[in-house]
Amino acid sequence: MTNGEVDYETAQAKKITPYNLNWIYPDQTWATDVADGAWALQCLLSLSDGSVGPGGTYRVVFAMTMGENFHTTPDNLKNLPDDPDAYYANLDFSDLIKNAQWARWIYDNPGIDTDNDGYAGEFRVCVFDSVLDANNNWIATVAETTWYKGDGVPDWRAALPPPAPKMWVTPTFKGINIRFNGQESENTPDIFTKLIDFEGYRIYLARDDRETSYSFIASYDIENFDKYVYNYEKQPFAGWDLLDFPMTLREIRCAYGAGCDDSLFDVFQYRPSSPYAHRNYPESLFYFEKHEGNSSEFGVTTPITKRFPNAPDPRGLPADSITADFYTDDGYLKFFEYEFTIENIIPTVAYYVSVTAIDFGWPKSNLEPLETSITENAQQVYASIVDPAVGADSLRIVVYPNPYRIDANYRSRGFEGLNQDDRWSERVRRIHFANIPPKCTISIFSLDGDLVREIRHDKDPGDPTARHAEWGLISRNGLRVVSGLYYWVVESDSRTEMGKLVIIM
Repeated sequence: MTNGEVDYETAQAKKITPYNLNWIYPDQTWATDVADGAWALQCLLSLSDGSVGPGGTYRVVFAMTMGENFHTTPDNLKNLPDDPDAYYANLDFSDLIKNAQWARWIYDNPGIDTDNDGYAGEFRVCVFDSVLDANNNWIATVAETTWYKGDGVPDWRAALPPPAPKMWVTPTFKGINIRFNGQESENTPDIFTKLIDFEGYRIYLARDDRETSYSFIASYDIENFDKYVYNYEKQPFAGWDLLDFPMTLREIRCAYGAGCDDSLFDVFQYRPSSPYAHRNYPESLFYFEKHEGNSSEFGVTTPITKRFPNAPDPRGLPADSITADFYTDDGYLKFFEYEFTIENIIPTVAYYVSVTAIDFGWPKSNLEPLETSITENAQQVYASIVDPAVGADSLRIVVYPNPYRIDANYRSRGFEGLNQDDRWSERVRRIHFANIPPKCTISIFSLDGDLVREIRHDKDPGDPTARHAEWGLISRNGLRVVSGLYYWVVESDSRTEMGKLVIIM
């Protein structure tokens, strides 16, 4: 740290001569291997601000970044070690620089006042359009504020999708009703762009709780479009770039049509082979594509529906005009309430359902659309075996399988032991009690009246598994039960019911 030496660029090692006035002549036994990257170098990094004494510590943060398309020609390495200048001429640092910038932003989020001292970093304002006022002063009419520096306090937060919606699941007759509210999902700005980047929802269904088991079954996404711009300087060949955030149809018509209400402006008539040429800048060429599926018509292009289709949008309304009528009974804004019903599923097996939220990404920074974790708000549920219109409390309890047969191969058929491959078969067996009260006690007795097992079932009535319980065929002593005839009794404050159960092991 005190000798003032700055090491030379490794690619130049072979070109340094004995008479170079700036660099020490390198040992020629290894100069070639250093120059062409064949020899791994060992580096020593030394730093201090003078405040660390003996035995003290100094925290250093490193970011290891990489970049795509670093070499603009596939045979660029052939220029080393003899022609380092040609080697550097064929390097493109743009993606590497962009990724390094992202590493810096994750460490210290731009525009976030982490320590609440009133300073959130630095920003720049780009003015896209302006007008002259009566005093001949230019007034910005279209501008964009971009934060590029944080407050210097580490945040350690990467780009995130919108928050997952609040979700409720209710068993229906041979089905599942999913209700969800996106009040937070649709109104939370992105921490980097400061834009509300909500794009839509996706609904998933699974037979076990592993993320890889979920299947996509329905979605909603807002109607918007990607604008591709022709880049004459794109390398290695000119082509199309996606630079801007998605635009609504109205925004496109306002910008490029005869007016915001120009219904004759058809975005799909502009294709790469016949692009749109800007009327003021003919060299600017565009074409448009759907962003996602544009499945935005509730009950038409998406099976998801609004629970309150006539509820007004509260965004932009004065706070004193938003009355109690705007809210559901449990305190959520009605405008953001949705539902979807899964029908014709097997009532006797467990399902897992999930609703995720997605954003539209950040094309300019090569950030793909982000989606909340499928397992974040996942819930287990059994479809109802009775029609709720009849009244579940008036119907008998159902126990299945009855008889339970060890030779029925329930595990291999997917009725028990899903996602429990590491467990012994004797520990995944299940007998189900359906249509039970949310709060009750289940007792299993032998023919002699001995208590084999007692299960205390205590769940909130709104829990999707409130009317379902399982017994693992294990006695209260921790042993597997034997073949035979058993009695079961279900007791609650409102009812008592009993029946017989056969186990054939």
